[in-house]
Amino acid sequence: MMEGNLDLKRSEQSLRTTERAVVNVFTQIIPGVNLDWMLTKELSELSRVTAQDVEYNTNILFNMPSLTQIPFDYYSAKSAVYTAQKTLEMKKRELVSRLYRQVISYQNARISYRNRLNSLPYDDDGVQKKIAEQELEKSLDDISEGFATLMGNMEARWLVKPETMPRLDWGKYKSAARHLDLLVVTMVAMELEASRLQVLNAKMKFFPSVDINFYSPTLFSSTGGTYQGFFAGGGDMQVNMSLREELDTRLTSWFQYKTAKENHDLMQKKVLMDLQQRRIKVAALMESRRRFEVWKRVILKEIEFKKSQMAFSGKEYLDQRKDIKTMYENLDSETAKNAEVEAALIMEYGWLK
Repeated sequence: MMEGNLDLKRSEQSLRTTERAVVNVFTQIIPGVNLDWMLTKELSELSRVTAQDVEYNTNILFNMPSLTQIPFDYYSAKSAVYTAQKTLEMKKRELVSRLYRQVISYQNARISYRNRLNSLPYDDDGVQKKIAEQELEKSLDDISEGFATLMGNMEARWLVKPETMPRLDWGKYKSAARHLDLLVVTMVAMELEASRLQVLNAKMKFFPSVDINFYSPTLFSSTGGTYQGFFAGGGDMQVNMSLREELDTRLTSWFQYKTAKENHDLMQKKVLMDLQQRRIKVAALMESRRRFEVWKRVILKEIEFKKSQMAFSGKEYLDQRKDIKTMYENLDSETAKNAEVEAALIMEYGWLK
């Protein structure tokens, strides 16, 4: 339904990019080969070009990454893929939450319209009803635009009927709220892992690097020379392996490591604080929704009671309709706020039905 959403497509594209980065770790080992075709000839002689007039040059570069760096690069790339996968899951959950909010907004707009009609005086001349219809139409235009944005399709006026939406089981949310959601915890944990990788990357600079270069005197130099003709054999191929240790005499690597370590320590504390605040937030959302349901039942009973009361004068009748109108407006306002609460819970735990 929301396959055309731009945010979703960006997340999917980000995942594909990280998957290519994993492959790129190993493709860096493959040598680079440049083939040059050159022709030098006078313009008047271009019609008589022969094979002897063409020169072929081969340039091959065997610059392999350090063997000590390959495992780290591979793990970092795989970690980025996992993070992108979880980010895509979270993006889908976010879109579902936004879709739910839009559907509820549509439902509330229709209920609000009916409530407004019910609160009109019986002697209304049709003006107030016309105003209510215009306001409903304006609300539906805004809601339709929100649906179009979610679907990534502005070619039509979209409205999703609330009746087609699967019912949520709020009892399951009550049970799930006892613990933090695994996806949410994973996203926080991957922030911590990214910080840990920065520390590990700083440590890697203290280890020697193992470099391998291939060299052929007749074909190319160690810096990537040029040989006339095509590569015909590798009998004179030589392998140079070097173990290089760079002394940190200026303490540059040491300072980078200390900074990364301090940032990681701060990140650990931040993660703990974020998880604790998340639990407090979830508890507050569940309590807010519980209170709204209690208040909603009370206000609906009060409205029904007001409607059942007999008015003994015109003023008393108008005051009664005014009170009913005010209570309906309060109900609409609180219902809209509760929709935000429910959407936030869906964002935390997904669609539980």
